[in-house]
Amino acid sequence: MRIDIWSDVSCPWCYITKRTFELALSASGRSDAQVVLHPYQIDGEQPARPAPMLAWLAGKYGAERAAEMDKEVTAAGPRHGIAFRNATGFAVNTLDAHRLLWWAGRSHGRPVQSRLEELLFAAYFTQSADISDHGVLLSRVEEAGLDRGRAARLLASDEAVAEVRAEVREARALGITVVPRIEFAGGHVVEGPQEDPEVFLKALTGHAPAATGSQGERT
Repeated sequence: MRIDIWSDVSCPWCYITKRTFELALSASGRSDAQVVLHPYQIDGEQPARPAPMLAWLAGKYGAERAAEMDKEVTAAGPRHGIAFRNATGFAVNTLDAHRLLWWAGRSHGRPVQSRLEELLFAAYFTQSADISDHGVLLSRVEEAGLDRGRAARLLASDEAVAEVRAEVREARALGITVVPRIEFAGGHVVEGPQEDPEVFLKALTGHAPAATGSQGERT
């Protein structure tokens, strides 16, 4: 079963939904799942320089809505083992993070890519790290068990820039405006934040409703 996922490492609900989905995948017992991760950039390649996360959100959504969003994900986090620290975090350009995820998936497969993705989410949301900084990225690459030197050469070049940008453009051309978005073989789509593994378990076992969707991160 092919499963396509569109996600951005700057999206807190993508982090939560990743854990929810992986619980369901493990519980399903399926050994034939082919998970394909697609890059998506909620804010394009902005901000150009790291900015305090809550101030960036306030500039985009307004101070009141930004505070509500922070409260919602901070409350949801512990249910999934995540301690969000958005007040000390930084909004950054995620292009280089996506380049590394693109390379990890194609060179080492989804399990390794998923490990790196988890480390990048944690760096961004729980460790107040700047994941546009190459030193930060390379430390997570090494922690994921990947070749730091190979990753450094990628970051120092234009490798995977065109490919990632092309996939982001393609997603927008397809009309994708909400992430996370998970599409299962056969066309069933789950879109927006998900905290209940049962939503995915039904899709994985062939007992899914016609469609599932809710408010997620929009562009």
